[in-house]
Amino acid sequence: MSGPKAFRIVTRAEIVAICRRDLARLDAAVDSWTLAGTRNGTIVQNDIEKVAARREELRRLLAADRFIELQKQVASEIAFLQADSERRIQQATEAAARANRDLRRSKFAAEALLQRLQALKIAIPADLRAELGGSSASSDRLEAAMAKALLLFPSPETHGSATDRQRELAAKLGAGERRDSLQEWISRQPKQADDPCLARVDTFLGELRGLGIDSGAFAARVAALETELPTRRPLVADSLLLDLANAVKVGRASLRLDSKLRARLAELSAIRSPEAPSLLAEIVAALRLPQRSNAEELIKKADKLIEEELKTMAAAERRRAVLEGLASLGYEVSEGMATAWVDKGQVVLRKAANPGYGVELSGGGDLLQVRAVGIGGSAEARDTSRDRDMEEIWCGEFERLKALVAKAGGSVAIESARPVGQFPLKVVHDPNARHEIEAIGRSHRSLPN
Repeated sequence: MSGPKAFRIVTRAEIVAICRRDLARLDAAVDSWTLAGTRNGTIVQNDIEKVAARREELRRLLAADRFIELQKQVASEIAFLQADSERRIQQATEAAARANRDLRRSKFAAEALLQRLQALKIAIPADLRAELGGSSASSDRLEAAMAKALLLFPSPETHGSATDRQRELAAKLGAGERRDSLQEWISRQPKQADDPCLARVDTFLGELRGLGIDSGAFAARVAALETELPTRRPLVADSLLLDLANAVKVGRASLRLDSKLRARLAELSAIRSPEAPSLLAEIVAALRLPQRSNAEELIKKADKLIEEELKTMAAAERRRAVLEGLASLGYEVSEGMATAWVDKGQVVLRKAANPGYGVELSGGGDLLQVRAVGIGGSAEARDTSRDRDMEEIWCGEFERLKALVAKAGGSVAIESARPVGQFPLKVVHDPNARHEIEAIGRSHRSLPN
């Protein structure tokens, strides 16, 4: 099959560009993973160092020309980082929901303790009363306040020794027994059943926390819900739960858009298009805004620019590889021939050892066409036997061209080919004749009259 043929070529430069694009996506995935983990406190320095080490291992694969292995491992690493980030966000969500439940239980216990002290008509310092009744206190602060409040209870043994007993209890608490004493008191209190409505609220608040979204806008409504009677709570909770669910939905969508924008940011940073800097600036500005109204548009623009840049680069590298290969096989390749190929859609290369023959290259993008041609006038008589021999010679040369491309790290795959002699050899005008005529014309015009 040495007649006209269509083929696809992949160059080393194209493969390297694809691998660099994959590594840029990995960099963005690492950044998103680090940002989420740091924000939620679910990663430590050792975790970050392990991920960085794996990233460097993948970079070394590129330097070693292990392209297929690199692409597979990069895809696996990105998938791992995304899954691990989701798992850690879920951990943060559960921890935040658990913290909300613990705080509510602490508030319930503090209120019970405050009521008990008031019932016994025990004087309560103002600052301690404020701590026990504080609506925004943390569980730790409430537990510390309750531990102090326990010291106010009179001793069950003798009233006269109350002060000594309080000091004794304070000494024990200072020795590390405070939590046990507090837990003993809490264990004797009536159990508070978890309210289903409040549990769902806690879950949504935990998800917002895991997504890095401030839930302060819901604080007043949550506090009001907590004070509602259990029988009325489901009715009051409906609108709050809907708004929380919508906030979580928007937050998840925003997180996905952030990851996509960061990936495009990394990819655009690796290309040389003159349009890239302005688009990079737009994406950076979008990531700083609380809303992502134009994110989808920016992602589409980035994808289009990145694909166009890759296609342009790949097409140029394919033409360069073919022309350089043919030049090494003895075909005449002149400066500007690649440009002429693009402008005219085809180009003819003369075989230096056989000036009456050459090859015609055409096509662009992914699919290229090549065929042996005769060079001369259409009225000239052709030696069909000689033409057939040259087609046979071209068959061997094409195999050598494939070997040269493979040696440089690329590959050539034939899509279709015609047998020798199936079609008469195409005859084209001498590609140098026109240039010679033009040169003679310019010479004559330059002579003095």
